[in-house]
Amino acid sequence: MSGRKDDPKNPPGLSSDPSRDQYFAQLRGRAEREARALKSPEIDAQWPAEARRVLHELRVHQIELEMQNEELRSAREQLEASRARYFDLYELAPVGYLTLSKAGLILEANLTAANMLACQAAALRFHSW
Repeated sequence: MSGRKDDPKNPPGLSSDPSRDQYFAQLRGRAEREARALKSPEIDAQWPAEARRVLHELRVHQIELEMQNEELRSAREQLEASRARYFDLYELAPVGYLTLSKAGLILEANLTAANMLACQAAALRFHSW
């Protein structure tokens, strides 16, 4: 499926990435295996071949979407945990931290730095020192 012009996984204008293609191929393989396990011979025997093929494709796509949704949920949880660690390490540090641009502008200031300079962290943004 990957590589066709009308393939939603490879829209026009996006170059083909071998690792991306490999990911989708593996995802498709896993979904195919799960879809085969869901087949019901007694129901499938009653349906014409084309209807069985379309039903199989729908099952595979549904399983792929469920797998991708689970991966996204897991990635979001990891990002939230990472963000909480960042907050603890940066914002609540006992030392004042300033993140500066190359031009010397304050991009971020933690709570300790703001307290040391007797102002709110948001007020320090984009000041140069």
